[in-house]
Order: sequence, then C-alpha cells, then structure tokens
Amino acid sequence: MARMDLSGGACNLLRAEHFSRRFPPHFHDTFAVGVVERGAAIIRTQAGEWTATAGSLLTFAPGEIHSAEPATTAGYSYRMMYPSEELVREIRRGRATHTRFQAPVIHDAALGRSIAKAHAPVMDGSTSSSAEDRLLGGLRTLFARYLSNASAPARRASDAEIVDQARAMLAERFQQRVRLQTVADANGVSQFHLIRLFRRVLGVTPHAYLVQLRVNHAQSMLAAGSRVADVAYDCGFSDQSHLTHAFKSAVGVPPGQFVRQVRGN
Repeated sequence: MARMDLSGGACNLLRAEHFSRRFPPHFHDTFAVGVVERGAAIIRTQAGEWTATAGSLLTFAPGEIHSAEPATTAGYSYRMMYPSEELVREIRRGRATHTRFQAPVIHDAALGRSIAKAHAPVMDGSTSSSAEDRLLGGLRTLFARYLSNASAPARRASDAEIVDQARAMLAERFQQRVRLQTVADANGVSQFHLIRLFRRVLGVTPHAYLVQLRVNHAQSMLAAGSRVADVAYDCGFSDQSHLTHAFKSAVGVPPGQFVRQVRGN
C-alpha cells in the first residue's frame, strides 16, 4: 500500500496480484475506486450482483456495503484507491461527496486503462506532479461521468431512520463494549427487529457492522504509526488476537503485514 499526500487531501493506494480469497460484506470510510487488471471478480451489494473483468472499474461510495470474490480459482489482479473526503471534494470542486456511483462495476475499458496506467508510477513511489495529476485527472473523469444524481433506492423511512440512528450510536461507541440490547432500546425496537432491519437495509448484522467500524479505525491508526497492541485496545477489540482475526478477515492480511506494506518495508 502507498499513500499520496496532496494539498487538497490524501489518497491511499493498493495493488493486489492473483488475489484468490473472498472478501465478506464490508464497507470503507472513504470512496473506494479500483481497476481490474487481470482475471475476473464477482461483486455483490444490496442492489444485486456484477462481474468485473479486465478493464472494469470498481466503484464504491463511503459506507456502501459490498462483498467480492474471484470468479475463477486463478484469482484476479487489481489496483485500488481510497481518496479522502477532502480530496474528493476538491476533485468535484466543492460539490457534495455523499453520493453513490451508478453501479459498483463500470465497464469503461478506456478509462480503466487510463487510471491503471496513472496508478502504477504513484504506487511504485513516484512523487512527480505529472504522475499525480494524471491520477487525479482519471478520478475527476470517473466522478464526472459516473456519479449518480439519483438518490439511493427508496426504503421505508422508519426503517432507514432506525438503522441510521443505530449506526450513529455504534460509531460513537465503537471503542467500548456495545450491547445490542442497549442499541435496540435506544431506538425503541427489539434486538431481533434491529437485526432484521440491518439485514434488510445494509445486508449485514449490527455486530458485523460494528466489527467493520473497528477494523476501519484500526487501519487508520496503523497507517499513522500506532502499535498493534495499542490499536487493539483503542478500537474496542478484546485483545491483539481478536484484532488480528477480524483484521485479516476484512482486509485480507494481518495487521503486521499491513503495516509493512504501508511503510514499504
């Protein structure tokens, strides 16, 4: 993993080759934009299922829950970018960042090749402004061409509101031991109804959502230089082993390997 720091914000970059494991349902705190270089992957969201092949763009908004798995045993290779909200706002010239793409998989081979070509030198450590400009230009084209102007699919307002309130509560308390009954009581529903609402609206349980919140914060802390043991405690995991298991399941590598990739060791 590499990081691009610009005046307008930051962007983490990742490349994976011959990736053959399944990513369970998860989400990112930032936009996640990628390009499949080789092979094929199956992408699933609450809206349906897509097949991403070589040249396909992978596009997810912050908080958009999705899963991914290789379409064949050969796996697939891909490049990803995670631009900060500040950077996306600059790319979009101040327009709203809380919006979604038209689909999680976009078949635009020319734009995919352009973004992958711009991603390569930055991922390899280039700090030239021309390489960064090309990458930002690709992102700007992607956002301008494929961000949806429509709102998310309509759901019953009461269900969406309950889930949003519960998500906000989990985000505030992710470092603590969170009891499902407490969250359910605060929103005037039973534990079982809250689980059903989360599955209906987001496709995951409240517990799975909470674990992903913790993993996302753990990634940020590790990238910033925090010790693994400190991260486990500060992010609400019972111990370092618990962090390692959850982190590897969500990210694909254990915390130690993630740190080495981020720091280039």
